[in-house]
Amino acid sequence: MSLSRRAVRLLLDRGLVRAADVHRYGLTARDVSESNGVVLVELGSGQGFAVKDVGTPREGGQGEPDREIALYQAAGGTAMLPRLELHDPDAGLLVLEGVISARRLDRLAAPHDPLDPRWATAFGRTLGAWHRLATGLPLKPARPWLLDLEGPARLPILDRDERLSSLTAAILADRSHLAALSAVGTAWACDTTVHGDIRFSNVLIRTDGDAVLIDWESSGAGDSRWDLAGGIQEYLSSGGTWQPPSGPVKAFLDGYATSRQVDFRQLHAFVACRLLVRALQLITWLDDPTDEVTRHRSLAREVMTWEVAA
Repeated sequence: MSLSRRAVRLLLDRGLVRAADVHRYGLTARDVSESNGVVLVELGSGQGFAVKDVGTPREGGQGEPDREIALYQAAGGTAMLPRLELHDPDAGLLVLEGVISARRLDRLAAPHDPLDPRWATAFGRTLGAWHRLATGLPLKPARPWLLDLEGPARLPILDRDERLSSLTAAILADRSHLAALSAVGTAWACDTTVHGDIRFSNVLIRTDGDAVLIDWESSGAGDSRWDLAGGIQEYLSSGGTWQPPSGPVKAFLDGYATSRQVDFRQLHAFVACRLLVRALQLITWLDDPTDEVTRHRSLAREVMTWEVAA
């Protein structure tokens, strides 16, 4: 049975959607999956649900459904993430608020810039508020797999895929990349609950201008700078620049600082590492990733030469 049919059946069986409302308003179920299975179920009345397949194992580095389930159980009820409606372990489905009217941040680019400062501020404000609120949640550590490119914790897929294996070897042979990995590994401190997979497609902007963070399968106890660096890396990956004066990056960091102080120590190394994560991801995302991988590695080297100050 398709994920869409499973989602609709669960919503009807558990009373979250009534058959009478389906007949009255109509219902659509759209598969909006990217790396993970997600269906958006919408009634013509405006009510909606995001139904996520949490029963299918993920490939290494693509997150763990149990992390997202644990996070919602520990921190449900905050406006910074969609509302938890239902978790059915037998069906292997997680039902969340649909946030129907919201738009993804990666689809709200400003003219001549990949990020509008207004949405950058909202994004930063929500991330800072989350990091402040989520300090001390009883969740397992979320150490980035990039920091374990050597040793027994290395992701098996990095050896199974020849392209990933080759790029991993190149990263480990690059002095600048090694310096970034060493700096982040040494500086890493679990000071809050991190999202772990910050990217513009995981940020929704509601109609009131507030930001919501989605897709928490990489969440856990971690270093707030990993999420901050993820926001900056997304901007750089989209063609933006960080070096002052960068309006969107400043707006993002200023928004964050309204709720929680920004830790600038080694932030440039965290950004460099996030760029290396994206380079490795691009190997499997693009048919011909050569130019983009080269660009991201060059950006990672360049970032390591920058001074970042409050």
